[in-house]
Amino acid sequence: MNHKKNIAVVINGEFPTNTEIINKIESAEIIIAIDGATNSLIDCGITPTISIGDFDSIKPSYKDKVSQIVHAEDQNKTDLEKTLDWCIDNNYLSLCIFGISGKSEDHFLGNFFAINEYCDTIDCTIYTDYSIITPCIGKTLFDSFKGEIVSIISFESNNKVTSTNLEYPLDTYKLHPSVRAIRNKSLGDSFTIESSKKLMVFQIKD
Repeated sequence: MNHKKNIAVVINGEFPTNTEIINKIESAEIIIAIDGATNSLIDCGITPTISIGDFDSIKPSYKDKVSQIVHAEDQNKTDLEKTLDWCIDNNYLSLCIFGISGKSEDHFLGNFFAINEYCDTIDCTIYTDYSIITPCIGKTLFDSFKGEIVSIISFESNNKVTSTNLEYPLDTYKLHPSVRAIRNKSLGDSFTIESSKKLMVFQIKD
């Protein structure tokens, strides 16, 4: 299988309302729904290619509409973790992720921690109605525009972060899990973030 395919993974969180985001899901070559997200997709007129989970929340009549059903019964992992494991096993290593936020707050935070754990293996970008979120490590170039709000959040301590072309520059700044690097601004059509450990960059739609 080709890991460069346009693959959308939809979590059973807050389903996007932004037309551009919905179109991005719809245009994907492969749409992977995590359990109950199958309901949201089909209700929106989008049929997922694959549904993964223990199917405790999917409408029974919707299961027949999906081309491939993957039962993931490991109760020691969340449905998102099981899905990311399945993607790795099938060499799907570049993903667009949707539906990460909303609904249960513990799932919301758990989703970020799960993606942070997997982002050294899977290249992913997270899309919500409010922002584009990119997990990264090392040096990363971001397309941007002047005045775009940029927030940087590290899940690890002593993360040395350096930025270019941001209003409040960071120069080997030791970032901890905190709010110290949120609500910065881009100074132009791109910026770079370099880190010694994993972090997430939020490009906020204001």
